[in-house]
Amino acid sequence: MADTQQSALPDREGPEGIGGWLVLPMLGLMLTPILGLVQLHNTDYLGMLQNWQAFSLSQGVLIVAELVISGILNLTAPALLLFFMFKRWQIFPGWYMIWAFAMPIYSVVDSWAGYLAFPDSFPSLDDAFDKETMRGIYRSVWAAAIWIPYMMRSDRVANTFVN
Repeated sequence: MADTQQSALPDREGPEGIGGWLVLPMLGLMLTPILGLVQLHNTDYLGMLQNWQAFSLSQGVLIVAELVISGILNLTAPALLLFFMFKRWQIFPGWYMIWAFAMPIYSVVDSWAGYLAFPDSFPSLDDAFDKETMRGIYRSVWAAAIWIPYMMRSDRVANTFVN
């Protein structure tokens, strides 16, 4: 009986488990909430909320949307993805790729929306896409360009995240 149970399991060739290059996306998922909290701390949302009446409807909507989406992408999603990763659930690579694809898109759309909603703060697109913002966009584009193909093609990922 033991022989038939063992033969029912597929033979996997290549590396398996959370190791090798897979450690780097894991570290990125661990650091993203920390960086997100630092970004929240550096942005004076409390001051904005205290002066809520000074904002137009579109500015208020943008601020709330930014808080919600940033909270999801920078805090909730990485924690959930780490849970999927450590449980070795099959859905991890797909959800990681969606998250990695969404991060640079969010960065660009958020800066562009800030430019449109706050013309006094961002008189030109160069002001909305400053050096720090562009560095974050480039970082997230490079991360997506590296880790999405890795999740799609890696034997370690395929061997680790199967049910």
